[in-house]
Amino acid sequence: MSIEKAWPDCIFKWESEDHPHYCGSHWDAFYESADEVFRTLPERLPTGMRQRGFGDTYPGPHELPESWPKGIYVCWPNCRQGLIVTLRQSEGRVEVVNVSPFAEIGQQVRLEIKKVHVWSSGAEAQVEADWCGVPLSFFDLNFLSSRGWYEVGRHLDFILAGIAYSARPATAEKLAVDHDSPLSGWLGGESGLNLGGDLGISLEGSSIFLPVDDWDRDDYSFRGPVREVTAVGDWLGQSGWRVKVCIIQADSEDLELDVYVTGRSWPGVEPPEVGQDIEGTLWLQGRLWYSVP
Repeated sequence: MSIEKAWPDCIFKWESEDHPHYCGSHWDAFYESADEVFRTLPERLPTGMRQRGFGDTYPGPHELPESWPKGIYVCWPNCRQGLIVTLRQSEGRVEVVNVSPFAEIGQQVRLEIKKVHVWSSGAEAQVEADWCGVPLSFFDLNFLSSRGWYEVGRHLDFILAGIAYSARPATAEKLAVDHDSPLSGWLGGESGLNLGGDLGISLEGSSIFLPVDDWDRDDYSFRGPVREVTAVGDWLGQSGWRVKVCIIQADSEDLELDVYVTGRSWPGVEPPEVGQDIEGTLWLQGRLWYSVP
């Protein structure tokens, strides 16, 4: 007979120190090398602004174990967009444990919490959740302030955004279908479609959102039609666009995600256009916005 674990063991899964994460790649959209971030951090950090999350104003229903690390977040140059630094208090000193690019504006979505993967530092985590039946994982920008709210099955509102490693106008417009495959028989017969001799499935206007094999759990490949485009300037030396992309099309609701695309991640100088299909890879990040009553 299985025994249900009590909070916090029922929701938090702690990783070992040798569990791999690839945070350096998060800077590909901004710099040639992540070394640029650490070279400039000593001059940026003292002029940064503290970021307060939802949990700082509204503490969660659970009291955190005393042994859990404490810390704060500092943003530079402001709390709208730039970089965010996780500072952990440890044994009488303060340590930098993570530096990430971030953007405040994103898509507000309601998620059902499934699991939280806590990194070995105890101050970083990825949240595993369900979005209208779609499983996803994202890096938690405000884990230290939000963790008291996390319960298995609890519904919470988050601000989600993707930062594109690379993005481009979608190119593949048709998937070829083997003439000897079961799908070929359906397309040519039971479906009632008149395909002539051309067996294929058009990808035009389609939406795709899939984890990238062998990358981290919050890395995704995406494809979808562009719904909105907003110019973004002076983001850590880069300009670009906030692109609202329909990443999943469903009968009840289309799921849209704000994807940030910098000039380094986009070919050419012409911006993405509304109605255009784009594709690429992204890092998914989020922060707790609101607790559902």
